[in-house]
Amino acid sequence: MFKTALITIVVCVLALFLLVSLMSSNQAGRERRKQEAIRELDRKNAQDAAKATGVASEAGRAKAAQRNLDVDQAIANLRSSDRDVLNEAIQKIQIYRACKAVPDLMHVLKESSDDYIAGISAQTIALCRDPSTYDTIVDEFLRRNATPSMISAVGEIDTSDERVPEKLDKLIAEPNQDEDVLKFARRARSQFHLAQNKGN
Repeated sequence: MFKTALITIVVCVLALFLLVSLMSSNQAGRERRKQEAIRELDRKNAQDAAKATGVASEAGRAKAAQRNLDVDQAIANLRSSDRDVLNEAIQKIQIYRACKAVPDLMHVLKESSDDYIAGISAQTIALCRDPSTYDTIVDEFLRRNATPSMISAVGEIDTSDERVPEKLDKLIAEPNQDEDVLKFARRARSQFHLAQNKGN
């Protein structure tokens, strides 16, 4: 009887051990499959992210290449005698702040007989903050009829030439059909005063 009970206990323990092992093995398998699924998902996400970055950087390169082409074409168009072509080219250079166009814009500024074209050229040059261009901008402002763009250019540059505020005062005092001239002259005069006060 004792032997039978002992055998029964041993068999039960072995069966229990096998059952626990089997359950443990199944759980380990499920855990392993779960971890593999997570790794696969992470790998797929990483691939998708890399693909998206590649597409974005490729789109960025394409955009930069198009911008360079646009700027080069606009610079080439600065040699045009057509006012509309010149105007569009200068506006495009201004939008892109393409400072490599400054030498060509300086030529247009000095050589153009059109005060409007000279004015937007000066305004675009002034955005590049190149001190070597300031004297030319001032000279052109003083010798030409004032346009809002030319006045804006003079307001943006750092100059101590006293003839600039004198002309601005004259523009403010005299009647002018173009209200923008008066508005821009007042603003440029304020900028000139601010710059002087900073220097003192």
